[in-house]
This record gives sequence, C-alpha cells and structure tokens, in this order.
Amino acid sequence: MRDPSPTADSNTVVTLPPKRSRKRLLGVLVGLGAAAAIATLVAPPGLGAEIRAHANTAFDACRAAGPLPFFGAMALLPVFGFPLSPFTVTAGPLFGPTMGGGAVIACAALAVAINVALSYWISARLLRPTITRLVTWMGYRLPEISERSAWITTLIVRIVPGPPFFLQSYLLGLMRVRFSIYLLISTLVPLGYIACLVLFGDAIARRDPMAAVGAGALLLVVGTLIHVVRRRLTPKA
Repeated sequence: MRDPSPTADSNTVVTLPPKRSRKRLLGVLVGLGAAAAIATLVAPPGLGAEIRAHANTAFDACRAAGPLPFFGAMALLPVFGFPLSPFTVTAGPLFGPTMGGGAVIACAALAVAINVALSYWISARLLRPTITRLVTWMGYRLPEISERSAWITTLIVRIVPGPPFFLQSYLLGLMRVRFSIYLLISTLVPLGYIACLVLFGDAIARRDPMAAVGAGALLLVVGTLIHVVRRRLTPKA
C-alpha cells in the first residue's frame, strides 16, 4: 500500500486540557437541561400521555407479531445502515416479560451474528472485487490482515471510536480478516451492552427496581471495562 508522506509526528496525541474539557462537558449538560426545560414548557398539555399511548400501541403490535419479525429485522436492516440501537433498547421491554431475559439475549446475539456474517459476505464476496480493481487502477492495493494480527485488528476496529457498526463490518470484510475471528469478536463486543440493556428494559417493563439497579450497575461495569481496553488500544489504532 502506498504510504503518503506524514505531515506530523504520528506519535503525537492531541488532547484538550482537563479544565477546558470539563467546561465543555458542563456546557453540553447545561444546554441539554435548558432544552429539556424549554420543551417541557412549550409542549401542549397531554402530549406525554399521547406519546405513551402511541408507544404502547406500537409495542403491542410488535408483541402480537412475535419475536421472529423483530429479531429478523434486527439481523437484516443494520446490514444496510439502519442503526442497531433501536433494537437493543426495545428488545427487553418488548419480549423480556414473556420470553425471559436470557432467551431475549440469546435471540439478540443470534441476530447480531447473522448481521455481521451477512455484512462480511457482501463485503468480501460482492464488493471487494470491484473495489480492488478501482484501488489498483488508482495505484494502491487493499490490505490483507494476517491471522497473527487479525485478533488485535478486529478488536481495534470494533472498540476504538470510528465508523458506524455496519461500516466496520464492511471494512473488516474488505481486509479479509479471518472469518471465525471476525465473527467471534464482532458478536461478543456488542453483546455486553446488549445484555445489560435487555435486562434493564425487562426490569423496567416488570416494574422491578432492584433488577433495574442491578442491570444499570452491570452496564457501568461493562462500559468501564470497554473504556479501559479502548484506552490501551487507541495508540495502536
């Protein structure tokens, strides 16, 4: 691969001073609070109840259709760029009380596995030949990741902030990361958050405050663990 001449020291890390970071974070929080207050003041009476009624109607329709259409859409739609988060947030409240949290987590994991497998196949089988010809015509070549570095490369792409989830899948497929490694990491990394959100949503739907607190604490632990790993991997990225 042709490497352009660097214009700056690649080891230099630019960070905001702590005081400026805190001021910006405080400004964002104040802005969000002000926006919420204004929205509350200008909202017409009864809007909250109307929104809840529409949400309950939509939830009832999803429950009546059953889990197969929901998790099928969760597996297929993100392949084309639809965000995964609406499914992960609503899966617990929708199906947790009837299926149980463990079954919902298993279905969500299967949906994510199907999603990343389809994305890999599209990228490696359908898109790569055309993109390879285009990149070769421009005087470059696509990288191919060896099995030795596939673990760390896949983990970096999945954990370090960057492209959306579906673009990460396409990128790893174009690099022809070993499929078994790709599938394992691509399923396990989001599964931590998904499991916590499913358990939390299920607890809210069942009005179980202790379970909700436990799921929230577990989410904090998972987020902290991923943050620590991300900090270690960011210099390598």
